[in-house]
Amino acid sequence: MATARELSIWMPVLEALLRDAPAGVELVEFTGTVGTGSVGGSQRLDGERPRHRPEGTELFDALHGAASAIGGEQVGVVLRASRSGRREADVVELPEGASYGMGDMIGDLVLVDGALPGLYRRQTEPGANPRPTAASADPAALTRLVHQKLPDAAGAPAAQLAAVEERLGVPLTDEVRALYLAAAAGELIVGGEDGFYGMALIPLDDDETRGWYLPGARMSQWRFGAKETLGPDPRRKVRPLGATPLWFPVGHDWGGNTYAVDLVPDVDGHRGQVVFLDHEQNAGATLVGESLTELLVHGREGEPTGPVGGAGTAHVNDRNGTTVAAAAGNAELEVVSLGLLDAPADLTPLLDRPRVRTLDALPGTLADPRQAARFPGLEYLSMGADDWRILLDAGEVPRQLLAARVAGGDDDLAVVVATANELLGLWDRPLIQVTRLR
Repeated sequence: MATARELSIWMPVLEALLRDAPAGVELVEFTGTVGTGSVGGSQRLDGERPRHRPEGTELFDALHGAASAIGGEQVGVVLRASRSGRREADVVELPEGASYGMGDMIGDLVLVDGALPGLYRRQTEPGANPRPTAASADPAALTRLVHQKLPDAAGAPAAQLAAVEERLGVPLTDEVRALYLAAAAGELIVGGEDGFYGMALIPLDDDETRGWYLPGARMSQWRFGAKETLGPDPRRKVRPLGATPLWFPVGHDWGGNTYAVDLVPDVDGHRGQVVFLDHEQNAGATLVGESLTELLVHGREGEPTGPVGGAGTAHVNDRNGTTVAAAAGNAELEVVSLGLLDAPADLTPLLDRPRVRTLDALPGTLADPRQAARFPGLEYLSMGADDWRILLDAGEVPRQLLAARVAGGDDDLAVVVATANELLGLWDRPLIQVTRLR
């Protein structure tokens, strides 16, 4: 099996770059990632980003060929080819704990093994504020419904239900037990246009589907999880959690979203209420029914409610008019994002706030990067390489950080990698490897 560190792997891609390029272009560059089933990136033509993607398709065919040749390993590449004969490939290999970015070659650097953002570390003890099941819960009615709709279905073994309960550390509800004892799987279509349509049951041993909604997977990337905040549910039905295994998925809607039984409801909720987990959202849940019976037998969806997203986030941005001074008025502030600004921002009004855990600043938007060290609870910091250089040279990189990102902007990849490796070195983490092929 060939490796990504062989120039022969990239030569067909380099030649395709030139064939796809418009006539008159001397130097073509491609920066992106290559792996089985996924290739993508951006191009520069004579140093400029084209207004339109080149019309040729040979490049992406060649990239998929390279991905197959290296056996599915994902790597980053910077490819350069010129009419005068230049053929270059910089191959970037990330260590465990580092990820490829979206838009930038280098994404998040996880500095502490297994670390999760604050929102996803927050879990509720199963026995805290125990709530009763809803009066509408009727396990026998559920059993009759399943036998009617899925007459040929086989139920799950009771031992399998017991194993799930042991893993969760809490008992399932009588409704969940009735549902699975009647049918281990199947499409439960219960309604029409005017009521709840139904769901496809998720087998008890389908750990892959349930895994998508566990804290480590739900946030997608560390950066996204670090920037999520949730305020309380106005009706106090659903707890403001990023994700929890105690939102136990029992069915999906054929579109990637799931219906889960809530085993840790908030103070005015019911144990066993049904919440909707949207696969396009990185955090939180929405109440859709007070019980499985109410949803499946009676086809009634309750008034949706759930935690309020973004309650502790400030997007400081000239386009939306949010300023640092305005952000200072948010007592629940946890996340500060600096977007497009006419002038770098002075964070003085926000300094020393213990709840601020994330600072995400576009390159050049910080008046003084050293102010980042004045947030005692900071766990994620993203800023440009020049900003990091100031912190590194001053020896003021916050050592309580759990993850970081060097935002690329227009910086040279070599600068970003060197800066990222300095950060990884402070935590004795494995370094990013770059192989230059000529």
